Amino acid sequence: MKKYNLVIITPDQLRADYLGCYGHPSIGTKHIDSLAAEGVRFENMYCAAPLCGPSRCSFATSTYFSEHNHRNYWSTISPKVPNLVTSLKKAGYRTGMFGKNHLFTYSELNKVWDCLDEICLGNYDGHPAYKKAYSSFTLEEDHPFNITGRLTEEAIHFMEETRDRPYLLWVNYQDPHPAYCCPRPYDTMFDPKEIELSPRVTAYEKEKQPVRNEVFRIHSQMEACSGEELRRAMAHYMGQIRYVDDSVGRIMEYLKESGGKRETVVLFFSDHGELLGDYGMTHKNPTFYECLSHIPAILVHPEGKWRGLSFEGLTEEVDLAPTLLELLGVEIPPTMTGTSWAAALDKGDTTGKETILCEVGGGCPTWKQPIEGFTITAPHAPTSFGAGAMIRRGSLKLSIYGDDCCELYDLDSDPYELHNLYEEPEFRKAREELTLLLLKRVMSVKVRDIGKLTWDYEAYPYDVRFEPLENTGEALKDIRASGIGGGIIMKPVLDSMEAKEAGGFDIGGDI
Repeated sequence: MKKYNLVIITPDQLRADYLGCYGHPSIGTKHIDSLAAEGVRFENMYCAAPLCGPSRCSFATSTYFSEHNHRNYWSTISPKVPNLVTSLKKAGYRTGMFGKNHLFTYSELNKVWDCLDEICLGNYDGHPAYKKAYSSFTLEEDHPFNITGRLTEEAIHFMEETRDRPYLLWVNYQDPHPAYCCPRPYDTMFDPKEIELSPRVTAYEKEKQPVRNEVFRIHSQMEACSGEELRRAMAHYMGQIRYVDDSVGRIMEYLKESGGKRETVVLFFSDHGELLGDYGMTHKNPTFYECLSHIPAILVHPEGKWRGLSFEGLTEEVDLAPTLLELLGVEIPPTMTGTSWAAALDKGDTTGKETILCEVGGGCPTWKQPIEGFTITAPHAPTSFGAGAMIRRGSLKLSIYGDDCCELYDLDSDPYELHNLYEEPEFRKAREELTLLLLKRVMSVKVRDIGKLTWDYEAYPYDVRFEPLENTGEALKDIRASGIGGGIIMKPVLDSMEAKEAGGFDIGGDI
């Protein structure tokens, strides 16, 4: 039986609530909405971290933020860690990636991808019109930053030339990442004057928020951003989304015309969201508001299974890779921690998880005092300082920061997250219960139920339940040198592991 292809489409920094299928009244994302109508829409999926690199590391490896421990925008992880891409490569898939990496170690990219056009534009730094965090402008059609159309053409060409074996195609669009800019005709599709500002923009309680927010507001000069300028930025953000939507339409049209649609699994998801003026900020920062942590995720089965299904239960970004691997008939590595929803989807079970975990922040204390005269156009240091973790159970969402004001919201009664209930007496019991659950979740990021006592050292040399996820083998040398574990039980294990140490995990390629 022929294996399914896999197409992954990942726009960067796309809010779930800025898609028609997730409730936006006027965005007009007809192609992405069509995907949702053809497949399953995960209504309550959360990213592992609301930052590019950490989120993508968690997606591909199905490991949580505080285990893989890659904590900033530019973070990359070794492809020797078992992951979705190399698992498929080992299974015979041809791999192609077009767009920003923000995932694997750059020096190893050509060993992971058979076809590659890696390009990351940052925040459109270098464009003369990008002067403030909220800058919006028309992007020249021939400007080298205008790459969404180009990436789409390369993706289609990759599919055209891959006929002899299954393929994994991953398109990583820059859009709708700031700066808020897009080429014609997308720059004028939405009239800024017709955009209504959300209560998140106009009615938030600044004094009950973490101090990191105010520091970021001051450093990014948001006090100078007028309502007109913000609406213009929002209109261009919406234009960027429509640019992506049309590109999704082109890819899906090719699959339909070529007959590949019946042989291809399609996943559409975003790595995290965007503030877009919410709470007086743009871009992103180390917090967990719905606009940042709640991500769109749509999965389309080539045989039409799950058509039009809404998965309403809580799910996590780390669940996507195991779900895809099971769907494609490829072994799920025991290093992965997420839950595959393939069997549940077949049964129509959309219960999901009891809780979700989201984490963020570098290993630095929260920067609590604005630096006089210091300005930034994007969330650079010290914005990313200050660790935190969030848990959601039911409608309650608790965010704990290591050295900052904590937050508790009831999304049923307060969907805009305007009223911080953390200090409210009537929520004390709920706060204590959630705090304990959050502690248990953070403590359990390394826990994997592999269904048996012993680890498969032959296939996966390092037991990541005890060793670091990115183990270089130095720990094994220390064990051997110390004489610990040199007995009858451990010796063959150590011999096997040391034999594979230089090559890392076998992914069927050069790594």
